[in-house]
Amino acid sequence: MRITFFVYRLQRDRLMTTEFYRQDVEILRSLGHEVHIATRLREVPKQTDVVFLWWWNWLWLVGPVLKLRGLPIVVTGSLEPDIYEQKPWYYRLLVRAGLRFADRSVFVSQYMIDRLSAMMPLKDPLYCPHIVLDAYRPAGAENTRALPNVIFNVCWKTKNNVRRKMQPELIEAFALLRRDLPNAQLLLAGEPVDGQAALERRCAELGLGESVQFLGKISREEKISYMQRCGAYFQCSRHEGFGLALAEAMACGAPVVVNHNTAIPEVVGDCGYYVDDESPASIAKSLKRALTQPAEAQALGARAAARIDSEFRFDRRRTFLAAVLDGVHPEAHAIEPARRAA
Repeated sequence: MRITFFVYRLQRDRLMTTEFYRQDVEILRSLGHEVHIATRLREVPKQTDVVFLWWWNWLWLVGPVLKLRGLPIVVTGSLEPDIYEQKPWYYRLLVRAGLRFADRSVFVSQYMIDRLSAMMPLKDPLYCPHIVLDAYRPAGAENTRALPNVIFNVCWKTKNNVRRKMQPELIEAFALLRRDLPNAQLLLAGEPVDGQAALERRCAELGLGESVQFLGKISREEKISYMQRCGAYFQCSRHEGFGLALAEAMACGAPVVVNHNTAIPEVVGDCGYYVDDESPASIAKSLKRALTQPAEAQALGARAAARIDSEFRFDRRRTFLAAVLDGVHPEAHAIEPARRAA
């Protein structure tokens, strides 16, 4: 089948450096399909059987054009309710209008379906979560943490994302933690955009010095290495459509410190340290527990890795998307995919 993998108006260099795009391209190619990449309507080839579109926010614009060409559209990604309900009325209207053009809508969390269903009519919503690639594994069978004093986090550092990922609260919590654990270190990875400078200034004001390192954009191999070795991975967030970096850390056996918001409990289950509330003091308390009880943290990280293996690996999404694509392709027998991937 000839599939156009379409992410409208995305910079092409982000397609293969953003994990969830790369995962789905790999899945489609592993199914034996010919995959063409497009970021503009003019780049969608004439000889296309199905358009596999990431994100619903531009469907109102590209959907009518693709439908005039008679193309089936499968849409996936996150349509986060917490972001959607804060948008202007005209944005919400356009998103709702665009939903009609999707032949299949594949959401990555059940939380998203439940919340959105209360806001708007969803056309045959399907659930299949993100997956974690096999490269993300614990370093060894014992899940020994080689950097037991290190707290690690990956976050794209735009102003909005820094706030969403609770980076200021993390820095305040780390300052409190250092009073009891002066050898603790905080490693913050992620492209330094317009939100990083304020974090660096606050670290200086708190006198944290070299105990906090901003690593910038790192390779996948470096990210995996830190996730395999860190004493704790932090991902409290105001809202998550899924939480892929969190799942990757779990797959590497990292003890994760999280909150109860939105889709995070779907990913973590009972395999993480949940903060009591989102105050710096509460975050510091959970981080301290992860760093000072290594046997417990190591065992919890091993359970987290086992959870990822059973719930969020490549074959689950691959099997699901194979059925979805067969169901929308005009020359194939209709296959109604399960509401949840097996």
